[in-house]
This record gives sequence, C-alpha cells and structure tokens, in this order.
Amino acid sequence: MRRKRIGKPRRKKKRAGVPRSGRTVTPVARKPGAPGKVRLAIATQPALLRDVLSRLLGQQQDLEVVGQGHDEDTIVRVIKGVTPDLLLFDYEALGPNSESIIGRLRRMAPRTRILVIATRSADENVERVLHAGAAGLVGKQFDFETLLRAIRAVAAGEMWANRRAQALALERLTDFSAGAPEPEGQLTKREQQIVDGVARGLRNKEIAHQLDISEKTVKSHLNNIFQKLGLEGRFALAMFDQTQIQPKT
Repeated sequence: MRRKRIGKPRRKKKRAGVPRSGRTVTPVARKPGAPGKVRLAIATQPALLRDVLSRLLGQQQDLEVVGQGHDEDTIVRVIKGVTPDLLLFDYEALGPNSESIIGRLRRMAPRTRILVIATRSADENVERVLHAGAAGLVGKQFDFETLLRAIRAVAAGEMWANRRAQALALERLTDFSAGAPEPEGQLTKREQQIVDGVARGLRNKEIAHQLDISEKTVKSHLNNIFQKLGLEGRFALAMFDQTQIQPKT
C-alpha cells in the first residue's frame, strides 16, 4: 500500500499575461503625433463651432487638431498639455479681454503662434491683436480656403494681415513714426546676444544655456533692453527692426 504524501498541494503556475478569461493582455501605446503635421488647438466658446472647425481642419492631411478650449483656463491647460504649434483664437467669443489673454498666452508659450479669427477685421483691430502678440488675423467673412492659407502661413513663421495693418502695427511697436525719442542707450554686446536669441524664438532657458548664464540674468537683461528700446515685451522685441540698434563696441 502506498503512503499518501502529507503536505501542501502544489499550485499551478499562472501564465504571465494571461487572465482567467484566457485572453492575452496587450498594453495600449499612446498614438504619437503625425510627423510633418501642424499641431493646432482651437479656442472658441460655441461648442458647435469648435466641433465643426475641428472636423474640417482635421480632414486636412497636413493639419492635426490636438486640443480645444472655451475660456482662458481650458486654453492654458491645453497648451501646457500638448504644446500646439498654432492656436486658432476666436476674438469675440473669448470676451472683452481677448487682447490681454493673447498677451498672457504668448508669454506663457512663446513657441505656440496665435492666429485670430474675428468679425471685426479693420486695420485698427488687426493692429491691436498683432501688438498683443498674435501672428495674424482672419476675418470671419472670408471662406474656409482663406482660413487654411492663413493657418499654413502663420505655422510657417509668416504674419497674416494686410500690408497696411502690418505697417501700422510695426510703427506702433517701434514708436518711431509717432515722433518718439530714440532709444535711451546703446545695447551692450551681451544684450545684443539676448536680442538675437529672442529674434530666433529661443526661450529664456535656452538663451541662458547658450550664453552660459542664469535665467535670472537673462530676465534682468531683457528688462534693461525693453527700457532702452521703449518696447513692451518679447513679441515687440522680436518684431523690432534690429538695424536700428547700435551696439556698444
């Protein structure tokens, strides 16, 4: 007679990655952004307009809609989350403080270009949004093909506005046409290097790394530059005609 072995019964080893249902568990990878596409976000309040624009723009082979927002808070979250190349910004829908919102968004995300769509597209309105930090304005009276051309131009680094409006904006930015005094002082070599960095679209951190100085020092130099040139911010500095700057030798 065989003796029974006393002890704990052996447990069957579970196969890794196979649940009780017998199906293999496959991790879902995040879909990366399509290479070569312009990644854009849409900022407007009417949900229907957001949905229509998102669908129409998303059908373009060279465009990818990566986010939507209906107010400043949601737009900020979108920009911080996905860093779009371009933000399509509805001027009237975002309320009376649209120009202030544009300025804050530009300071927060200088690499995201802003294209405004607006019912009012007169020269003075274009001038105001360009001065606030937008890269262009498209009137809502124009067709979808015009909007597409504007999006592609702004994404490529161009401005989108009629020539007269651009001239007015540049005159206001430099303030020379209004009879303003010449800049208070010449720029130092270091200040000129920082101006060059801003003109190339570099952030303070990137400029600091390139020049081997701290971000705090870059900010301090920028404040001095704004004061010397009579400018109000990075966008105005990037648009400034640098041939007018006489660096110290």
